[in-house]
Amino acid sequence: MGNLTNYSAFLRGILDSNHWIWQTIQVFLLLVFFMGMQAFKKKINYKIVAFLNIFKEILILSILFLYGKMIIWGFFIYLTIFFIDTIFKKKKILKIEKLIFIWEILRVVLISSIIFSINEELILKYKITLLIIWIIYIQQIIFISFNDYKYSKKHSSTFGGGLRGGFIPFFSPKLIALALIPFSWYIWVMVFLILFEPEISNEPYPEFYLRNKYTLIDNWKDTSHKNKLFFLIAIFIIFYLGFNINSFLLLGLIKFILNKYPAPRYFLSNPMESYDSYSLITGNYNYLHSIVTSNKLLLLVQRISIKLSDKFTYGILVSPYEEVVVKHNLIKNINELAPFSHHLILMDGGENSDKIIKIERDLNYFLGRVDSVIDYFTIANQSIDEYSKIINEDYAQSIRNRIAVKQSIIDEKSIELIENTNEESITIDRFINSINTESVRINMLVREYYKDTKIDYNQLQTELINKGPFEINTLLRQMREGGSIPSRFVDALSIAEVSARYLFSLVNEVSNYLDKKENSVEDRNKLKQLSFGPCIGFLRSNIIAKKNRDLNEFEKTIKKLLEIKYTDSVNFERLKKYLITDLHYDKEVKDEPNLNDLFNYLAYIRNKTRGHGTPSKVEFEFYVTLDLISIFIVHCISKIEIETFSRQLIDEKEWLLYYNAGGNVVLHPLDKNENLEYWKDSFDWNYLDIMEEAKSQIEEVNQSVYIKIKHQEEIHWIKAETYFKCKEGIIYMYDGINKEEAEWISFTTGAVIRPYRIN
Repeated sequence: MGNLTNYSAFLRGILDSNHWIWQTIQVFLLLVFFMGMQAFKKKINYKIVAFLNIFKEILILSILFLYGKMIIWGFFIYLTIFFIDTIFKKKKILKIEKLIFIWEILRVVLISSIIFSINEELILKYKITLLIIWIIYIQQIIFISFNDYKYSKKHSSTFGGGLRGGFIPFFSPKLIALALIPFSWYIWVMVFLILFEPEISNEPYPEFYLRNKYTLIDNWKDTSHKNKLFFLIAIFIIFYLGFNINSFLLLGLIKFILNKYPAPRYFLSNPMESYDSYSLITGNYNYLHSIVTSNKLLLLVQRISIKLSDKFTYGILVSPYEEVVVKHNLIKNINELAPFSHHLILMDGGENSDKIIKIERDLNYFLGRVDSVIDYFTIANQSIDEYSKIINEDYAQSIRNRIAVKQSIIDEKSIELIENTNEESITIDRFINSINTESVRINMLVREYYKDTKIDYNQLQTELINKGPFEINTLLRQMREGGSIPSRFVDALSIAEVSARYLFSLVNEVSNYLDKKENSVEDRNKLKQLSFGPCIGFLRSNIIAKKNRDLNEFEKTIKKLLEIKYTDSVNFERLKKYLITDLHYDKEVKDEPNLNDLFNYLAYIRNKTRGHGTPSKVEFEFYVTLDLISIFIVHCISKIEIETFSRQLIDEKEWLLYYNAGGNVVLHPLDKNENLEYWKDSFDWNYLDIMEEAKSQIEEVNQSVYIKIKHQEEIHWIKAETYFKCKEGIIYMYDGINKEEAEWISFTTGAVIRPYRIN
């Protein structure tokens, strides 16, 4: 020990008498720092950089010891930590995860203790303050490291490890001691580099936490001027206090407060469950990462949040991982968080990876809902990201075929992006500008009205997931994708009209089957134009007005349906106001209307507001009133116990389709060469038993729609072709006579067909 003291005194004497040596060392430290930056890593051999970093760490510790800024036990603790960290980077050692977990906690405790090995120039009150900060930090690292350990065990992934160095560099004992050395300009250069280039400083979270670095993008208002503010504060403090340890620690405390407390999610992670909503983005992560790093996704949050009150919060979830950190001690699967999202953005990169499986699952879930917005993008020839696995090319193509068929039926087309590698920003701009943010913003405003109503509309919408007739559920979801209030207003009225037409058509198809009517087409053609009014009149006179003994079993269920009370008195008071005060409705308005009454009121509104046209302006609250009623109507229609099928030729392939899984059309391939192994992970495979039964009953391809009902304890398969037609999977309803020809219309796609157009 005596020899060590003599040698250190000798070397320190050399340093004291030759200041240029310390200046040269600082230049070297700065060069090594720059070599480790991302911009230089590709140009310099990583082994050289790794060696220089090891040498740099030993050199810094030696300088601290020689200058007497850190006593010998602190020097040896740092060397021990550095040595063990280096060993743990080896793959074989990383498998001993329990050992690493224990070490992560121990290393933080050891580093915090080194505060007391710093030279007495750092007075005791500073050391105690730093220790308190490190105790808070230790509490966080215990939670986070334990969570990381659980995550790695559950998903057979590498344990990420704890934080490296502290909340921010200002609190590292090594850097604090370095700031105490005379003429130590290196540490101040580091401070300002980190200030102007945040990417230089790693996020202070363990590895699995870093995987969620871009999980949630928000606070666009709060984060834009933090660096500028800190720069002004730094200049002010240094001007008055100079470049000394007091300035260094004060700046550290201010930056800690600025970074953590205005945006507590950085401190306690990403509390997504507390958000009003967020956009869920799924797809090729290579492409999505380039969009994220461009920071242009912040524009989406800005667009959605603008004009909303401060109580609204909106974020964007884009993570390559199936599970993300929700709180500092809680991990959740993205599927568990999906109900909190009301916007799905899909990016199909055209690669043959399991990412297309995730895209299909997310698409099916959001198609099954009526409260969401979907944006689908494709950009060909993207490389597989490191978070995905390669799958069979035919398997990937089978999934894309399913998606394409559903898109054609639901009129949910994808936007094709053309990537120009020389002008990537143009493609990204098109992606950002094509996203349907206005409809998301309107939906958030509408949901605010749910809180003051007598009906739990969120619950009604939840009960509609993957349940109910495809056409009606899809109309409600399509309304929610509209960015114009007048068009949404008309869409809400259309939902009521189509629901009335649907009931009218079902009752007639079932009655024609039960009564074995041979002249059903002639009776239908007497209605030259089928519209809202005739359908309501039919339901009133043939269902509501009749006694139960005069109705068949199916008609009784429809009558019971039409008599369901609308109990939301708050929303109905708004409707009464618009009916009586604004539209001069001169008939009785019931205080407790039922579904049939609502049909009458909405038919009157449709006739008064330019019929089938779109009004130029609509009061927002008037639209909201109809939106809430639309939820009630669609929920009522979903109660009808029927199942609808068709057998269709689509894109030269034969399919069996099922239309009662909400906004999803369930597909079943009838091609003998189709590999059903590719279907087992799909939403449609859940309905295999239903499809197998239907396959044995339905033989005719194209045109016909088959309805399965239970009547008098027996199952009946009705070939419904008087009021329904089907072409390429799209269901059409009878619309009237045009030029002596029967005409059918699809309300979900807007398409029109006539008999001579169907093969």
